[in-house]
Amino acid sequence: MNQIRDALELLTAQHEDIDELCERVTRSRDAATFAALADRLTIHLALEQELFYPVIAGAVPADVMTELLAEHVAIKRILAKLVWLGVEDEDFSMLFSQLGELLIGHAAWQEDQLFRTAAESLSAARLAAIGAQLQAFATNVAAAA
Repeated sequence: MNQIRDALELLTAQHEDIDELCERVTRSRDAATFAALADRLTIHLALEQELFYPVIAGAVPADVMTELLAEHVAIKRILAKLVWLGVEDEDFSMLFSQLGELLIGHAAWQEDQLFRTAAESLSAARLAAIGAQLQAFATNVAAAA
């Protein structure tokens, strides 16, 4: 992976990684690939919710932040059900499809709207610092797993 310059590049790269893992799970329904996806998605949601959203919250309306957090709740609920079911369950594909739809919409809106707002309201230095913080958190969580 190329050197990540800021928070927006890191989060976008994670969206791409999650999207690729979703495609692999859809094709193979492999338990190990799904476990990797679940881990990466959990870390990604934590990075957004705990570190990125608080920084950008002042630049977006409160109802937007509420909607973003509601989407996180919906994603987490479906992910939890999928982990509980396992890839061999007959309901996995339908539920996984719902997760995929949520993730596509969530990431697309962030990249089209939220990240533009962040780029306009935060300095390049601030975005770089947040990116370093996000990267360190992700690395520490992955190492602990």
